[in-house]
Amino acid sequence: MHQVWRKVRKPFRYPSCRACTWEAYDAQQAGCLKCGRHHFCHANAVDNTCPLIMCDDRTRVCQITGFVLPEVRHAVSEFCDTTHFSDKPPPENSLNREVTAVVYSLLTGERARRCRENENARQYTKLSHHLYRQMRVFKALHPNRLPCVCQLLSSAIQQERYWRFMEQAGEDLIEHCAETITNCLRELRLKGSRMIYGSRLREMVCGMLYMLKHGLTYRDRILLQCIPEVDRCLPHENKIEAYFGISSKVICMTENEVKLVFRETYQI
Repeated sequence: MHQVWRKVRKPFRYPSCRACTWEAYDAQQAGCLKCGRHHFCHANAVDNTCPLIMCDDRTRVCQITGFVLPEVRHAVSEFCDTTHFSDKPPPENSLNREVTAVVYSLLTGERARRCRENENARQYTKLSHHLYRQMRVFKALHPNRLPCVCQLLSSAIQQERYWRFMEQAGEDLIEHCAETITNCLRELRLKGSRMIYGSRLREMVCGMLYMLKHGLTYRDRILLQCIPEVDRCLPHENKIEAYFGISSKVICMTENEVKLVFRETYQI
């Protein structure tokens, strides 16, 4: 059929061209009016090389001939009044990514960095005041002697019962904390808990992160492994809301909610 079309349309202006001007003369065939090139639409999607466009009913159509591939058609949003569609549950690795992101922001994020700098600056200022006071006392008692800096610094440190300088968490500690919290949240999810979805997840992770300092057990079962190193990277509980915008009550609330889920499981 293409040879018949060529005899009707010849002579052609070019032996070959890049921008063909197509004329469809059959349901699956077309020819270029400039060079006489043949275009054929294969019925299967494997051998088909046509420039296809997607229609609203999910059919694929050749732009040159208008040939529709014989495929199973399905709309983008089909409607059926007798079928209930539910959202696909998030994959397991998505929970790990979300928990890691929250732990990272609480330990090494921008707010965590500002918190660490402010809290350490307060400690340095307090230590410097104690040191200056010890130097003045030493000068008053021994005006003609040179002080020993180590002794003065030791005396200044003894003025406070508890010195707490915050440290920056490393990647290994962040991964360890995130993995421990993720395992506990997965177990809560398997037990049917709905409190770990949405915006509640950030508060849950924050509460569990503080509970990692001492761990969490219930009936001789370890729910959260103890990671005491995390205590050196977190501010005091009463500073959470000031630096991270999270109420300090989430620590007790999270602990009570976790124990409640496991208590109901044991009773069943």
